[in-house]
Amino acid sequence: VNLRRIDSYFILVIYLDLYLLCSSLWLQNKLLIAADMAEGDGLSSLQSMHHIHASELYPKPELIADDESLSPPFTPLCGEFIEFLGRSADGVLALSNYRLYHLISDNNTYFNIPLGLIEQIEVKDILYLHISCKDARLCRCTFTTSEQCLEWYKRLVKASSPAKNIEEVFAFALYAWSMEEGGEEVLSRLRSPPAGAASDSFYHEVERQMFDVSKDGPWRISKANAEHRLCPTYPRNLLVPACISDNILENAARFRSAQRVPAVVWRHRKNGAVIARCSQPEVGWLGWRSADDEKLLKAIADACIESLPKNSEHRKPKKLLIMDARSYATAVANRARGGGVECVDYYLNCEIQFMSLVNIHAIRKSFQGLRQLCSSPPDQLNWFSLLEGTRWLQNMSGLLHAAITVASAIENHGRPTLIHCSDGWDRTPQIVSLAQILLDPYYRTVEGFQTLVEREWLEFGHKFADRCGLTQDINERCPIFLQWLDCVHNLLKQFPCAFEISKNYLVKLAQHTYSNLFGTFLCNSTYTRSNLNINRRTFSVWSFLQSPEYYNHLYSSSNDQVLWPSCNIRDLEVWRELYFGSCTSSGEVSATGGDSIYQLPAVINSYSNEDSNTEDQNGNADEQSKHGSSSRDKSTQNGSIVNGLSNCLENDYSVIVDNNHKQDNVALDETVKSNNEGDSNETNWRLEGSEKHINPSVESSTETLVAFNDAHQNDREKSEPLNSNKENGEKASSDSTPVSGPAIFDPFDGLVPLNDDIQTRLTQLDLDHKMRELALERDLRATRLALLQQVCHQCSHPTPPVERRQDDDGSVCSTEVSWEAVEEQEATPTLWVPDHAVSHCMGCHNQFWLGRRKHHCRSCGKIFCADCSENAVALPEEQLYEPVRVCSTCYNNPLTTCKQQAQAVREGQSRDVVLPAAHT
Repeated sequence: VNLRRIDSYFILVIYLDLYLLCSSLWLQNKLLIAADMAEGDGLSSLQSMHHIHASELYPKPELIADDESLSPPFTPLCGEFIEFLGRSADGVLALSNYRLYHLISDNNTYFNIPLGLIEQIEVKDILYLHISCKDARLCRCTFTTSEQCLEWYKRLVKASSPAKNIEEVFAFALYAWSMEEGGEEVLSRLRSPPAGAASDSFYHEVERQMFDVSKDGPWRISKANAEHRLCPTYPRNLLVPACISDNILENAARFRSAQRVPAVVWRHRKNGAVIARCSQPEVGWLGWRSADDEKLLKAIADACIESLPKNSEHRKPKKLLIMDARSYATAVANRARGGGVECVDYYLNCEIQFMSLVNIHAIRKSFQGLRQLCSSPPDQLNWFSLLEGTRWLQNMSGLLHAAITVASAIENHGRPTLIHCSDGWDRTPQIVSLAQILLDPYYRTVEGFQTLVEREWLEFGHKFADRCGLTQDINERCPIFLQWLDCVHNLLKQFPCAFEISKNYLVKLAQHTYSNLFGTFLCNSTYTRSNLNINRRTFSVWSFLQSPEYYNHLYSSSNDQVLWPSCNIRDLEVWRELYFGSCTSSGEVSATGGDSIYQLPAVINSYSNEDSNTEDQNGNADEQSKHGSSSRDKSTQNGSIVNGLSNCLENDYSVIVDNNHKQDNVALDETVKSNNEGDSNETNWRLEGSEKHINPSVESSTETLVAFNDAHQNDREKSEPLNSNKENGEKASSDSTPVSGPAIFDPFDGLVPLNDDIQTRLTQLDLDHKMRELALERDLRATRLALLQQVCHQCSHPTPPVERRQDDDGSVCSTEVSWEAVEEQEATPTLWVPDHAVSHCMGCHNQFWLGRRKHHCRSCGKIFCADCSENAVALPEEQLYEPVRVCSTCYNNPLTTCKQQAQAVREGQSRDVVLPAAHT
């Protein structure tokens, strides 16, 4: 009987295990089906199909605190949860599923490192923890005991290890929680573009570059890779010569490494030369050749000539330039592995040029040396010698030289160029994308730069997962994309007015390449990303970067020339904004956190709304640039300064323009323009009132190591720890700021807001200019109305008498009780400033012109404009018992007027002057 019972128990246990296994498999299958059927309409597929909250897939773990007195030191993002909280020898440590936060109490600084940026963790001297980051920074933590150091080492290693399942990446948890509790502000800023955006961008580029893909045209769009069967790491649509069929394309792909067949990516609209890319041919030691591959390369050169008009001066046969990013020795040595290089005897009308760029292993070693150098003491006398030893600048110089060679072949010689390295997904996209930036001004705009990265890096299969450390293979890691961004940074340094993107844009893009906050750079190919529905389950970094704070205010859309940068090592600079994590004061940061100069349009809108209550305003919206208009339109939801002001002006301008008086308005516009020519270059105009004063938001660049002053410590003492999950998606405020840290993080990515002094100053100048335009438009409208009333009616209508108030009997005051005793003193008349001695308002400092007349203040005698002297008050000491015009200062200080203040200063006395109470 006992044996039967034991057998029954075993059978029951086995049955329960099988039941749980089948249930989990069934649920997982249903979830995958629901994800495939999702429509990306802002609602999670899990919510719509199974009524399961998406956040339940990423539950909040229990907080493990080494000290119960500690509280969360920062406000987490949506889906971010603090798992471990403890103390180090010099501060507080907090580890969440997104970042490592280390508050150093000795010097009031802290580290804020996303886990994806951590590359290596080492324990040195038992008590020290060294954290090497992928952005060339090195952080150190000190502990009191070796057991505590080892415990945090295990926690960090486990948290920063590559995820075994792609869904364990924080980008998925951020998306799931944001959809439920993020709020409209978070969703509007981070919402991913629609799924068909890449295909639309491809056809837009075909049309913009004037590819003739008509029935009789020299080019066509091949659908051979629509299902990614031709090449899994290539995009669905390929541009090839019209004479090349899909069968020839497939045969040529078999001859190329990883089936990466030659495909055209860019065309010069004047001379018809194109840029194509591929991988190395599989020649091998036996010297294999492919007739279809040779035919494809010849067809590319022929199609360039056929696409030009018959009377074009560029319609001459030119050799196809095959640029091999490797050295000749490396290319020949690859024949032992089945690769090799094209043979000139087989590829007629072609020329091969080797660029001798190093491989990923040499770049990784160079970057490690640069990281070690950047973390070394800054007072080393041989610092530049050590920098030369890293060969980081030498490698960038060779990369820029290769891009300039391609640009010269296309622009100066009109030669089509084919670029490849070994596999065509590392050095090839670096050269191709840099050359297109030099040649095409569209790719220097925000929209064009996004299009370039999506096509050359994402669509053509750069191995972001392997190179950024999302896989276990350490030998595959290499900062290829970071090196390319560094080259773009140096181009921006040499041509500051040619790029619409700013340095902050590049820094944020470099950080979020590794942060795992967005799904843009997950996986190795578009094919894998589409199979995993990455676009529908994560946010895109491009939506985050479409903010006016990442625009370059020095950008000039008229600068459409080809860039010819200097690739000499002496002209290259180290990317200080990214690689150096120095301590920087943030004393001017408000306790609200995340507020910056770019939220000032709210002040402007309130200013304009107050004016619109009394009178309409007149203005014209600035015409947007040729290439940057579409990208700027997308940023209206983020509070753009230009758009915020333009909307105010546009809405008011439509009210005051009258079709019956267009001719008078045009004549007046000409008069106004002539009067404003001498005043258009003034930059010393300042805002009225201290509440409109502009302060820099954060005095830091990219640092995870940031200093804050003692002013924030008082705010932290008054704050309370986090208690609910709903606070994850909200901005930090002075009421919810944790006690252990300042609330200066960006509420959308949790990092320190970037600051560029030059861009901040340019923003101030732009804001001043817009505010001045707003004031001028208001004055212009008032002048128009006055002139139209006088001209159109010929002053025939008598001016209506001023109505008197019912309670006004003609005297200033009804009784003598309200009069106060005035100290008798010698009466001094007010000295008026002569009209000819003043050209600017003595209040707002705006220049007087036809629409801005001069008015004397009856109290102090100074000259002001109508805006600064719009109030009226009685002045008994001047024998003025009826309300008369006074300036704002005298009106706001009725008991101590400007004139009396000046008199008190002259007499060296400070006494109170008692005046009769003004009747209002």
